[in-house]
Amino acid sequence: MSRKQREIANRHALFLEIAESILADEGFHLLSMERIAEVAEYSKGTVYQHFTCKEEILIQLCIKCMTQLNKLFVSAEQFDGTQRDRIIAAFYAHQVWSRTGNNRTDMLMHLSMHGVREKVTERSLQQHDELEQNLVGLVNRMVQQAIDNGELPKQKHLQPAEIVFGIWSLNSGGQMLQQSDLPLEDFGVSNADMSLLRMLNVVLDGLHWQPLHSEAQFKKLLKKFNTELFVDELKQDAEIDKQ
Repeated sequence: MSRKQREIANRHALFLEIAESILADEGFHLLSMERIAEVAEYSKGTVYQHFTCKEEILIQLCIKCMTQLNKLFVSAEQFDGTQRDRIIAAFYAHQVWSRTGNNRTDMLMHLSMHGVREKVTERSLQQHDELEQNLVGLVNRMVQQAIDNGELPKQKHLQPAEIVFGIWSLNSGGQMLQQSDLPLEDFGVSNADMSLLRMLNVVLDGLHWQPLHSEAQFKKLLKKFNTELFVDELKQDAEIDKQ
């Protein structure tokens, strides 16, 4: 890129970084083009040269974080294990991803609120929707392959897509509750992520998804995720905790 192109790209990245910080610290309602311009020490008109509105900034941030989540899900799908191991890896990947960003789950929720989708560019909306479909399609493949391999019996009252929806709801709902003001420890939940993972294991057992995991086998699998599959992401998570 030319010097001018690099300057434009760097400025674009700066505006997104500032917007992400405002979203995390102050919320969507206090995000504005004026606020970004003020923090960045640029004119509001310069911010508008990069983004048509604050909703466009939001969806571009979501595209960025969903691209990262797609990468983690691909790693989970390629994990050297059974399909059950891989579905747990994808679930775990979502937990890791949600911890290493600024309120990522909350950020994605805003896309379905406040008329955001109606205000963004068609290009950004298409890119976002393709990423979302990739994520769902990847997990659908895991479930279907487990059925084809005989690891997961066909369910009498549940279609593969409904199994994916159930797992997705368990994880997303759990992440939302963790980001709320609920005193989970007062309710007896000392490690919410581990509670969700154990609940997932119980659900998979209930579906007779083979091979069943003992507690020792389950912990061994999680250790492999920590030491082999998501090492870089967990290091980033640890660095965030130190800050």
